[in-house]
Amino acid sequence: MYFLGVDGGGTKTIAYLLDEESNLIFKNTSGPTNILENGEEVFRKNLRELLYPVLKNINPKDIKSCFGLPAVGEFREDIKILRKIIKEELNIEADTIVNDVVIGWAGGNLARDGIHVVAGTGTITYGRKGNKDIRVSGWGSIIGDEGSAYYIGYRTLNEVSRELDGRKRRTDLTKLIFKKLNLRDHLDFIEFIYDPQKDRRSNIASVAKITYEIAKIGDKKALKILKESAKELALTVTTANKFLKIEKPITVTYSGSVLEKNEIVREEFIKLLAKGGYEVKPPKLSPVLGAVLLAFLNYENNGQKREDFINKLLKIYKEEEKQ
Repeated sequence: MYFLGVDGGGTKTIAYLLDEESNLIFKNTSGPTNILENGEEVFRKNLRELLYPVLKNINPKDIKSCFGLPAVGEFREDIKILRKIIKEELNIEADTIVNDVVIGWAGGNLARDGIHVVAGTGTITYGRKGNKDIRVSGWGSIIGDEGSAYYIGYRTLNEVSRELDGRKRRTDLTKLIFKKLNLRDHLDFIEFIYDPQKDRRSNIASVAKITYEIAKIGDKKALKILKESAKELALTVTTANKFLKIEKPITVTYSGSVLEKNEIVREEFIKLLAKGGYEVKPPKLSPVLGAVLLAFLNYENNGQKREDFINKLLKIYKEEEKQ
């Protein structure tokens, strides 16, 4: 038996395939698989590029899978539609299809009670206590995604636009953004945002890295945007636990570039939550390994076999962290 885990995202998608002895026999990366943001054609193409090269050589009946995908739970008959597409493109049955935040939770605390925050291109929070679960945020880039890389990029570019036309006093923020993006004037600025050759959501989200760099050298506006992002992310956690009522200390894990790579946001996030008895910890496994874990648990949840499999996944993750 093989265990397939897929971590779909707004910028990239990752797949791992393990055998029953927990040997990693295949891993690959392709483009985004948010069917609502990217459309069905892009979703199908990136799914094929991700998995067809290896799955064509394996008996579909020998695969147990878990797909963690953006937009699950956000449109009618979502599982039915996604399962049909996966069958058509990959010729396998998708045993488990969940929102990508669920595989983040599974990897974050090894599928145990707790709350997980995904803060990458977009953002969403998921928590579980026993059989109770809840998701908060994750409304997409048009009306939500507060605290995400897209949100940070949008807030930064919006601030620059206000400085450019005089609604706000010109500061170093505009100067630094123009320098980092190699822009000459407002026309270059507009072209960067609305370039039809680029995925607009990913493009705007990419500015978050620059906001972080600018904040590190002391820019007050950039720092304010990052701290407000941390506040938004912390709010999703406290909102989730109003429903779950997990007893203190409450384990909170995270994934995604904003909390993994931006220590200004992460430290503010940890500080805000510490007041309420929340313990923010790095994930024990990556989301894609969380997907592999769920694929395994849905096939075999025997106590000792579960622990043996988890220990091998932990070893894989530890080795990858060194690279």
